Amino acid sequence: MAVSSVNIGNIANDGTGDDLREAFIKVNNNFADLDARNPEKTTASNLLPDDANTKGLFSTVTDFDLKFKSLKAGTNVSFSSDANQITITSSGIVSIQVTTDAGSLTPIGSTGLARFLGAGGVLTTGGGTDVTIDSRLSRETSPSLGGTLDAAANNINNVGTLTVQNVDGLVKGIDVGNIDSVVGFDMGGIVPTAVSNLMQWFESLKPLDMGTPASPNATNIDLGTLA
Repeated sequence: MAVSSVNIGNIANDGTGDDLREAFIKVNNNFADLDARNPEKTTASNLLPDDANTKGLFSTVTDFDLKFKSLKAGTNVSFSSDANQITITSSGIVSIQVTTDAGSLTPIGSTGLARFLGAGGVLTTGGGTDVTIDSRLSRETSPSLGGTLDAAANNINNVGTLTVQNVDGLVKGIDVGNIDSVVGFDMGGIVPTAVSNLMQWFESLKPLDMGTPASPNATNIDLGTLA
């Protein structure tokens, strides 16, 4: 209830104030109201319950003392206040150092920007919180190897023009890296197109064996010139 004030008049005993009975009725009512205001009737509460994202400030009440939790600034957080409000300021990420196999980026601050750029047939794309790096060989217009290519016994299909400097191993079961491995190369005999005497005819009946690349015939043959 509202506090009842005793009317004391303008001057002592001027007859305009409350009489003693009326005055003490007001006094008693005021004391009764104060007596009803005990600590159990005074409390406080947080508007939202505590969870992982919400923490209340009210802690407890002791007699007439309402106790609240204090705000403490964490890493990269600062407080400022005036008569009406408390301002919480976060400086965000102070610095991120990014290094690569060759060189490093300037430290990135809270408002900095780091770019992921593709080169040499590498494509980078971003979406949400993900950065995707696509390094398919088909994106490279002039691919080259920095070392030996190991096909791991797999086939290489759809080959166009193949320019080879050195070939090692077997091709169709033949070691093309060593010409001596090619055997049985027989060019057959030479059939004359014109015979002018008997000796030439007898000679023509004997096949001319030029041997093989591994064991060539030592006979010198003059086939003339090509017109």
